[in-house]
Amino acid sequence: MSYTFVSTEKGTPQGNAAETCALLHLMCYSNDSDAIEQFAIDCFNDVTGMDASCFALHDVQSKAGKSITPAKLGEDLVTLFENSVSEFSQHFVSLTLFVGGISPSVLSNPDLTEFKFEDMKPRAQASVREHLVSLSKNRHDGTFSHLVTDENIDNFLRQVRFVTAKEDPIEYIRTLAHTSSALLPDDRTLKQIFAQIRDTQSSLKNRAGIAGQSIERPDEVMDYGRVMKGRDIKLLVIERLLNRDFYKDDVPDDFMKYLEELPPEENIRDIIEDCRNEMFAQYFDKNDRDAFWALFDEIVTILENNPEVEIKSVYKSIDIETLKASIHMDRRSKLYFIAIIKDGLRK
Repeated sequence: MSYTFVSTEKGTPQGNAAETCALLHLMCYSNDSDAIEQFAIDCFNDVTGMDASCFALHDVQSKAGKSITPAKLGEDLVTLFENSVSEFSQHFVSLTLFVGGISPSVLSNPDLTEFKFEDMKPRAQASVREHLVSLSKNRHDGTFSHLVTDENIDNFLRQVRFVTAKEDPIEYIRTLAHTSSALLPDDRTLKQIFAQIRDTQSSLKNRAGIAGQSIERPDEVMDYGRVMKGRDIKLLVIERLLNRDFYKDDVPDDFMKYLEELPPEENIRDIIEDCRNEMFAQYFDKNDRDAFWALFDEIVTILENNPEVEIKSVYKSIDIETLKASIHMDRRSKLYFIAIIKDGLRK
């Protein structure tokens, strides 16, 4: 069993932005977001979300067009269809066509932003199917033509999802940055975060092509240098929220003052590392996102009312239930977090 990468392509500015929106949709809004840890860029498709093992693939074909007709939708589905009938078919657990917008002729309910084939008007369904079948039979010198059967087409069309992009790309960044946060950056900063993610994604897409190369297992995609980690994207967001590079910037002075009060037997370097790791563990906990942000917002509210208050006083002012909810963080890591936020508010 093997999978051959069929083609890769250079990006355009509009297309690159659309593919970043598709990636962020998988992170923020997809039903599968909690299962996705990383993203293969321009390998199986434009963007493919993957679990940690790379054996569960969430495939996305992205198109930037704003008023896509049923005929064009059918043609745009072809790569997703080929994956659905490939030798890796069992690994593609979701298939999504992500578009900038659709023509009025597509949907019975024009308010839908996510929909299935069955939600389309009957005439649109017929056109989508016709153009999908025609292109699938003729692409790659008819390589997939024997797989273009009524059964395969019907199964695929029942499975595929259609998503239209949000009008403003920074809506995806607002979701990642948590809309309730009192420290939410202005639109300019949110656009900069989006651009940084887009440019990183584009740099991977524009590496030497891998067309014609084959892999025996989906996890071998890791060997081609085209993978983005969801964790790195989330880390970028929290660093921009807090105006801090966690791996380069010095420990905040307020926390160093706390450390200086500890017994000399305590290893300061180990304490700092533990605090950082516990904070990250809480931030990246998919099972309880609210605990981190509830603590974050309460700290910000206290500091905004009294920016110079000592970090231990801030800690005492936080609701006990809020403190208890952040199960990955002990007292010291919460004090470290308070000092980080206090330092960020100063900048």
